[in-house]
Amino acid sequence: MKKILFALATILILCGAFVLLAPKLVTIEAVRRSLTREVAGWSGRALTFDGTPTVAFTPYPTVTFSKVRISSDKDPQPLVEMDSLSAELSFLPLLIGRVRPSLLELDNPVFRFGVNEKGLPNWTLPRALRGDSELGRLVIRSGTLHYRGQDQRELLLTGVDARLDWPDPAATASIKGSAVWQDEPFDFNGSIGTPLDLVSGRQTALRFAIASTPLRASFTGTVSNLADPEGEGDLTVTTPSIRRLAGIFGMPMGEGSTLGSASIESPTSLAARTLTFSNAKISVDGNESEGALSINFAHGRPAVQGTLAFESLDLSAYAEALVSMVTAARTTPDLPFPLGALDSNDLDLRVSAAQVLLGSARLGRTAASATIRDERLNLSVGEALLYGGRLSASLSASLQDEAASASLQGRIDGLPVRAALSDLFGISQLDGTGSGTVNLSAHGTNWNGLMASLVGSGKATITDGTFEGVNIAALSQAITADGTMSGNLLGGSTKFTQADGTFAINADQIAAPSILVTGTGYTIALSGEAPLQATSLSARGELTIDRATGATSTPIRVPFIVGGNWEHPTLVPDFSGLSRRSDAAPAIGPVRRMAHTLLPAIR
Repeated sequence: MKKILFALATILILCGAFVLLAPKLVTIEAVRRSLTREVAGWSGRALTFDGTPTVAFTPYPTVTFSKVRISSDKDPQPLVEMDSLSAELSFLPLLIGRVRPSLLELDNPVFRFGVNEKGLPNWTLPRALRGDSELGRLVIRSGTLHYRGQDQRELLLTGVDARLDWPDPAATASIKGSAVWQDEPFDFNGSIGTPLDLVSGRQTALRFAIASTPLRASFTGTVSNLADPEGEGDLTVTTPSIRRLAGIFGMPMGEGSTLGSASIESPTSLAARTLTFSNAKISVDGNESEGALSINFAHGRPAVQGTLAFESLDLSAYAEALVSMVTAARTTPDLPFPLGALDSNDLDLRVSAAQVLLGSARLGRTAASATIRDERLNLSVGEALLYGGRLSASLSASLQDEAASASLQGRIDGLPVRAALSDLFGISQLDGTGSGTVNLSAHGTNWNGLMASLVGSGKATITDGTFEGVNIAALSQAITADGTMSGNLLGGSTKFTQADGTFAINADQIAAPSILVTGTGYTIALSGEAPLQATSLSARGELTIDRATGATSTPIRVPFIVGGNWEHPTLVPDFSGLSRRSDAAPAIGPVRRMAHTLLPAIR
């Protein structure tokens, strides 16, 4: 017990002696020299301050400097300036007359880092990272960080509160804190296994995590070569809204129902300024995919390459958004398009899916690609199974002189017509196997300009088909020798061998100069036109029936008119043109007389 009391008394005496002798051991000049040496080791520049520093000994020896500045030899503004800098001194070195700061506290510091157009930074690599620093902790309170990149874009962090712990040059360094970026607060933490290995180019462990409302990210792996970093590990990134995140990064996308939640989880590597996600699991708006992605930062703007595979890809919301955009453009046809730039990055992305959903449309196995290069966007659907048929298409678009220009080419083969028209448009009166092509191009700064420049052409073929609403075989029997008809002429269906048609688009008008339908014992020739921005129809045609009479064939021609609209078309026979290849003129029947009265009115 006496030994314990003696030890306690000895400690109390030593503490009292330190309190009495410390003011003599700590001189402002000694602290200034030590602090200047430490700051120079970290920044490569000298430290200056205003006024007289203050010294306190509760609970540790602490010296506080006011209005501190650390200059930059490349910029007129200070590299760092702060309201005050407090240095906590190590206890044991003081007993032998050495002044060594173990903790620095920076109050309201403003950091200004940047890289000029040639890629040269306005700071130098900290000499203290070579291992000759005794500083174990660094605390930042209410800091501000300005960073200007080589492209002269500025990153601004405010409200920075952080704590760096590095107790020994050979030990792990860790950091933890919070900040505000683009009005979004976030927390961060991380650690480096051995910072000295990183500086010397050797590999060391790295861990970091960021948590905020628009973004959460974490990485665990290794890193090497501080001057040109390389590393590999596991990365996870999630966001509730791509649009919100894009706005934070200076790429506003506006409001919308698409590009919401997203995540990526992948083994990741960084080498030669290329970030690679080798086995990525990516989710966007609930669409899950697997594949590989890489982002190259070596040539001024990012270049993205990748291959993604989806089990099911639902693009219904994107189709609805496109319809809304078109509707809005038609509502204000003279307003300029809100064009975005195609020069922010390059893209080469290939996508495959076992199933693609587009509203009521269902596509089977699909392979597509998207590229952006030389300020031109190219979308290509190499193959898509549409109700058993095969669809291929390509779209090319560019933005030049504040105008949008685009061209589209498409082809469909082996399409089951009834299944497609019924599912997509609610039309079930036509059946057969369809094929066709289409080519379109347009350019303009607004909707009116785009529609005025629209030109295109195409063709379509349906084989082994059926159309409902009229039975031509029964119609042939209902036409008597004198040109009259009797009985119910509507209803039933008619089979045809082939239907061929061509169409042309000029401005906002589509014209079909030649549609020919052939079947057993009859042909139908039709031509017409319709406006693209309205639903009305206008067409004229002629039905030719080959009715055999003994050894001869007597063709009967029945002209007709198609009117109404796409949803409710009308078909009216034009009996004024009814004729037979016969020397005798047919008598005028009651139906024909009615046509003479009605046709002038509907024309």
